[in-house]
Amino acid sequence: MPFDLFKRVARPSSFLGVDIGTTSIKIAEVKQGKDQPELINYSLFETYDHLERTNTALQTSTLKLFENEITEYLKMIIQKGGFKSREVTASLPTFSAFTTIIDIPSNIPESDIAKTLGFKARQHIPLPLTSVTLDWIKVGERTDERGNKTQQIFLISVPNEQIKKYKTIFSKAGLNLLTLEVEGFSLSRILTTNIDKPTLIIDVGARSTTFLVSQNGVLKYVSQSDFAGSSLTQSIASGLGINIRRAEDLKRQKGLIGLGHGPDKELSTLLVPLLDVIINEAKRVKDNYQHSYQQKIASIILSGGGANLLNAEQYFKEKLELPVSKSDPFSNIDYPPKLAPLTDSLGPSLSVALGLGIKPFI
Repeated sequence: MPFDLFKRVARPSSFLGVDIGTTSIKIAEVKQGKDQPELINYSLFETYDHLERTNTALQTSTLKLFENEITEYLKMIIQKGGFKSREVTASLPTFSAFTTIIDIPSNIPESDIAKTLGFKARQHIPLPLTSVTLDWIKVGERTDERGNKTQQIFLISVPNEQIKKYKTIFSKAGLNLLTLEVEGFSLSRILTTNIDKPTLIIDVGARSTTFLVSQNGVLKYVSQSDFAGSSLTQSIASGLGINIRRAEDLKRQKGLIGLGHGPDKELSTLLVPLLDVIINEAKRVKDNYQHSYQQKIASIILSGGGANLLNAEQYFKEKLELPVSKSDPFSNIDYPPKLAPLTDSLGPSLSVALGLGIKPFI
């Protein structure tokens, strides 16, 4: 039976959103609060060995998933973190799925959409359809250059082998995996539900940066770059001739604090060229989206661990000439008051997990 990637799940008393990244595991336990979903527990577990040995990442862009390591980490996190729920929705990294937006005529009956998409999928997906799970969701409508009205369908395919691995991991960890979701959908849900204009989310992870255009909580466009947080760390280590872990610490402590002047100028000088690569890709995504869909990008949200780089917001704002903010998923979820001092730094890293966690409650 195919794994339904977009299905809505039954609402338990609490729910785990589990985000397995390339170098970290983030978990958010969520229940229904008085007015909106409420965070009741969380964990952010990071591995640092990947900084020195690339083959120690939890998963890689070649779709290699280290099942035994992840299973053991999950068991440890659930036990030590005191998580009560065992019901899970988990994220799929963007690189593990093939996604595309397909325009089909608006007058195609609902009953014929699946047949139409099955035919079009053969033209877009580079794998045999028998080896993947296909799913789709309608994300909007537009009028093309000839004046024809079309409906925009977000088509996704995930290798069946990848889905099987996720099922095995969570089963062995004693968890009930209810559904999988490409992380872009989770980010769109938690970050843009109340934003009615197209917003570019730049999600800077450890091994890749994902560019998403979202509006009203709906994902509309996806692109990706291999330049990311570890690229910045490697640049610092090489440029200053220091240990890779020391370079990671410097990046987190100082960021772009010395931009243009001061004793930390050399550090910023090493970071800027790589940040400019990410920014140039963001410009390309913005231009492509605006040209294709005749809608202006109104603002930018920085997410992922890289969003915590000091002064990154200001630098991206100057270069992209648009309002830029750091992701604030806690604005759309209740949380314990004692967590308030931490939300600014936790938000970018926990965004996907929180987006997964609120799925059954909205």
